Amino acid sequence: MKDWNNLDSVSYKRSLVIGTLLGDAYSRMAPHKSRKKSEYFICHSLKQADLVEWKAKEISRLYDKQIVVNYYPNYHKASFSLTQGKRLRVIHNWFHWDSRKVITEKIRFMDHPIGLAMLLCDDGSVRKRKKHHQDGTIYYLKPSITIATHSFDTESVKKLLEHIEGLCGAKGYINPERRWQQGELKVYNRINFNSENSQKLWSYVSRWIPKVPSMLSKFDYAIERFGISDNGKHPNGLAEDEEKVQTTN
Repeated sequence: MKDWNNLDSVSYKRSLVIGTLLGDAYSRMAPHKSRKKSEYFICHSLKQADLVEWKAKEISRLYDKQIVVNYYPNYHKASFSLTQGKRLRVIHNWFHWDSRKVITEKIRFMDHPIGLAMLLCDDGSVRKRKKHHQDGTIYYLKPSITIATHSFDTESVKKLLEHIEGLCGAKGYINPERRWQQGELKVYNRINFNSENSQKLWSYVSRWIPKVPSMLSKFDYAIERFGISDNGKHPNGLAEDEEKVQTTN
């Protein structure tokens, strides 16, 4: 069994970078003559500047590079970048084909929970669903996690689903999302997990979600119902399927 507590391991470093690249991070081959380096960019809204700062601190530590976070109030953005060769360039090549992101069999190298945690921070969301009963009572169902995988084709998303199931046993499914854009119907892929599998997924990643205000707010309902796991073992047992939170006349 891997030592997940070793934050200097190749597994942790590699998984963190892969997870961010599958999310909102962007990379490209650096415009140098040798083209042996890759440029890696992180950008989020100012509301998630604390997440940008957390990522910058970790990337700085892992790559032993000084990272400067840039803030752009006029554009409501915060960002940083890193130019690096060797492993960062290799990871870029693993997940890009013809200048677009793809998920390949190299996804197997995202084998530390920090990778999936980073993907959830960027593209995950938690649904809080209500159920109305005839007697006027309102119930909130257990959380259901979704992952927006709009930038990936169906085969890539299937590879991601298989990998997630292999990591933690959480079985998800593709829920196509249809949108009209400029008079044309576009279909995007989104991953959904039911409440039971959401709990498996959350138990795997929750310890590794950065405990910054924006992420604590984003995942507040999952934290409330599922708690924070310790080494993949849920500390509080299973939550009930439903919790009565409000009664109306």
